[in-house]
Amino acid sequence: MNFARVSGTVVAETRAHSIPNARYLLVEECDQMGQGRGEYLVAFDIIGANRGEMVMLTQGSSCRWARDTEDRPIDTLVVATVETIDQSGRIVYAAGEKE
Repeated sequence: MNFARVSGTVVAETRAHSIPNARYLLVEECDQMGQGRGEYLVAFDIIGANRGEMVMLTQGSSCRWARDTEDRPIDTLVVATVETIDQSGRIVYAAGEKE
């Protein structure tokens, strides 16, 4: 899994293998402290993440294990929002503090 910060949304009305109510997000990959890397991905959102939130992504074939994405051409999936990251006994990220 990887960390990313939600930068915006992507609208794609015409798409292959339509998924009802599909929501795609533009996410910037980031480190464990929430610092962006300048690399962006489009991710399918199944949890309702919001702009500015740090999220956890899964990529590759494991994205098709979720009920809504089974056997669909999904390569990047938002699976969680990050509240806190503890690294070696020190809080390096806390939601709301660096947004």
